[in-house]
Amino acid sequence: MTASKRYQVFISATYPDMQGARQALMLPMIENGMIPTGLDSAAADGNTLLPVIQKLIETSDYFILIVGGRYGHLSPMGLSEIHREYIYAATKRKPVVAFIHDNPTLLKPEQQEATRDGQVRRDDFVRLLEEKVPCFRWSTEIGLTEVARKVLPNLMREHRAPGWVRADQAATGGGADTSALKARIQELEKEREEALSQSRPALKTLSRGADQVALDYSCNVYEGGDCKLAMVTTRISWDQAFSCVAPLMLNPASEPVMQKALEDFIVRHALTDVQKDFPRAHAVRNVVLAAHSFNQLKIHLRALGLITKSQEMDSRGLPLWQLTAHGDNTMSQVMAVKRTVKL
Repeated sequence: MTASKRYQVFISATYPDMQGARQALMLPMIENGMIPTGLDSAAADGNTLLPVIQKLIETSDYFILIVGGRYGHLSPMGLSEIHREYIYAATKRKPVVAFIHDNPTLLKPEQQEATRDGQVRRDDFVRLLEEKVPCFRWSTEIGLTEVARKVLPNLMREHRAPGWVRADQAATGGGADTSALKARIQELEKEREEALSQSRPALKTLSRGADQVALDYSCNVYEGGDCKLAMVTTRISWDQAFSCVAPLMLNPASEPVMQKALEDFIVRHALTDVQKDFPRAHAVRNVVLAAHSFNQLKIHLRALGLITKSQEMDSRGLPLWQLTAHGDNTMSQVMAVKRTVKL
């Protein structure tokens, strides 16, 4: 019997004004084997539910945004809850799709922002989404159902996800064959890594050590009471970048863990970076390393022979990375504390 997969989907929307829109997505989702999940973070005091919401997003296969006429309740950092949930989903590289109301002025007064400031924030958020993720317009809840019926199958085809399988439906037969296939896959991966190591560019041609690398990241900049989303570039040495992630890879480490370590390092210098373009900036939050910068760094460290892809996978089936013998030795040379006493 073939196990039937289900896919967990986090739905982010303002509450309670978009309750009907949430319900409009239920039938198309069930038809496509999707399990809807989500929480109204505005119902809790401050950040009480934030860890729970973040865990739900992490374990979800897809992230869906419903934007009506409201930007929503503002979190302590000045962003709405749905905006903050979107940023977190983006940092976790979740496939995102947004359903945006085509004409919010037609909605009921309680479904619209009551102030001009709220309307501007909502429109700015919509423009951000239109630049970053696939967006689809809707005017009625019935229309939203029809749009979702077309969009959701395409989303699943374009972004394959691991999904979930009931324990009692998981394959139990063919254990020996499965073990043999896994062993063969490991052999092929090892052969591939050896072939790649032999075909890498000569080390003398590659940037390394104290050479600088430019890393792009997005962040929220606080200036004069306003919060702005900005794209910033910082420059660090390859030794600094390697030192951020190397200790984590003594054992196989996931890409999100590596990215978080780099972002924690960038945070220390982010305000200085930002003040070049925003001289009056006084705080920086939500530093998110750009995907192209993280991929460049990962590929370059691999080309230097410092890291290699592990034969293990994380819980979502994504690759783990670990130090090579050369990487372990380089980490010791770069990070070990040198004696200051002369012999």
